[in-house]
Amino acid sequence: MRPNTPPEPDLLEGLTATVARLPGEVGLLLPGGPADLRPMLDGYAPELLVVFGFNWKIPRDILDSLRYGALNIHPSLLPKYRGPSPIPWAIRNGDRDLGMTIHRMTEKIDAGPILAQGTVGRIPEMPTHSHLWDLMKGDLGRLLTQAVSDVLAGAEGSLQPEEEATYAGFPPAEWNKITWKQRREDAHNQVRVFRFLNNGSGPVVDLDGRQVRILRTSPREHGDLTVECSDGLLWITEYEFV
Repeated sequence: MRPNTPPEPDLLEGLTATVARLPGEVGLLLPGGPADLRPMLDGYAPELLVVFGFNWKIPRDILDSLRYGALNIHPSLLPKYRGPSPIPWAIRNGDRDLGMTIHRMTEKIDAGPILAQGTVGRIPEMPTHSHLWDLMKGDLGRLLTQAVSDVLAGAEGSLQPEEEATYAGFPPAEWNKITWKQRREDAHNQVRVFRFLNNGSGPVVDLDGRQVRILRTSPREHGDLTVECSDGLLWITEYEFV
């Protein structure tokens, strides 16, 4: 946000709601970029940072200045799904469970030593952001308590096996176009992740000359509307004509 530029109404409403829910002893900082972090944090003289869903890389000088370092909360079982989009990739790949890892931050994204880790629950058939947040917050307190306690006791954490690392980049453009040339499980999961990324709106496809919005599919027999994938039938169990 530029100085002297009035904030957008939606942003202002969101900030007002956030401030209203903060505990009395918690402050709110709104940096304009990574370079603003140092002057903002200097006044607090922090000894430990805990980061969750932060979009910028923490500068090296800040990491070096912290007595206990910086911890990052990442929604996957690292080193699997390093990067900005672990949850969409877990859905797209048909993972059964959602993982969570708390690790030390280093200059390499999502690659620092692991302090606490575990699965937090099963990914729903048609997941929403609120579903998955409920899963994460259920175990977040336990894992974070474990990680912080270990850090304060001097634990460095366990090194991640680099040979097992995978990367979860931003969702690729091809996810927006459904093709039936793939395996039916893959097509099914593509519908699932499309709805997750588009607030419940399904992909629109052409079926026998009609435009259909697909809302739910099943690799197992269910209903009478089907499409032929590379390895068999996929049932379209919920849809609407557009």
